[in-house]
Amino acid sequence: MDINGFSCDPLIMFDSNPGKVEYCPGGVGRNIAENLHRLGVDVRFIGVIGDDPGGELIRTSSDAIGLNIKHSLFLKSEGLVTSVYIAMMDANGEMKLALSDMNIMEHLTIEYLESKAGIIEESAIVLVDTNLPVQIINYVAERFNAGRLLFLDPVSASKAPKAASRIGSFDTLKLGSMEASILSGIEIPEFALPDSNKSAESKMQEKLGEAANFFISKGVRRVFVTLGKNGVYFASTGKSFFSPVQYVSPLNTTGGGDAFMAGIVYGTLQGWDEETIVSFSLAMGRITVQSKTAVSPGMCLEMVQNTIRNDK
Repeated sequence: MDINGFSCDPLIMFDSNPGKVEYCPGGVGRNIAENLHRLGVDVRFIGVIGDDPGGELIRTSSDAIGLNIKHSLFLKSEGLVTSVYIAMMDANGEMKLALSDMNIMEHLTIEYLESKAGIIEESAIVLVDTNLPVQIINYVAERFNAGRLLFLDPVSASKAPKAASRIGSFDTLKLGSMEASILSGIEIPEFALPDSNKSAESKMQEKLGEAANFFISKGVRRVFVTLGKNGVYFASTGKSFFSPVQYVSPLNTTGGGDAFMAGIVYGTLQGWDEETIVSFSLAMGRITVQSKTAVSPGMCLEMVQNTIRNDK
């Protein structure tokens, strides 16, 4: 469950800030699943859901839109809280601080996932994020790496190391510059591209290339590095490019990366080239950050296509 705080004014640290608080379904994997469902993709979401108000919100909201979560692990034990993500947004809609409680995920076992092996094996793409326990990430990477594509979203700098030992098992990575730095061991400098000089821009792209080559040397086929308002860097064997992003004034940046990942999955299923995938995924991200919820309630294929047409 997402609890989002929107400050009316610039945030003042160590003080109470007037604003609005809103509740909505969230979670990286669930957000990606809902975006794909809204695009018409046949999705099976496996998570851990508690018997509490957060769990009830996930269940009712999924039922309302027809998102299939029936293969998730539903727990009724007292004291187990459905995963909660609390984010503080400043007056410009940029997330300044967040806290997540994902302890319930530790109850997801290899034995439970093995009971779902049939539906996992029949999937064209299996996507995991690092909110999952390390042993589950390792199990999926070992058990289901033949006959289907494995995608990884490392989620955050603090959680990315969970996937470090299995990084080469994944076909596709979508990660931010901080996660790329941590997983590759290559420091990627951060700066605002519009305000940077050419040498600084060249240095950043050089380091992005080094990090991407590290992942490719481990066995990863495609690497997408999202740089927020500064664009996206893509690399695969023998191919790389940087794509700028059209800036929009955000209401909530929380789900933008999840929408981008959903775009990668959708474009891959369609057989598109990476330039088309990035364009489509960026459009999904722009739509999402203009919504107060982690997934835009209006998200659909037609909306994304119209957004891309309006950019031209």
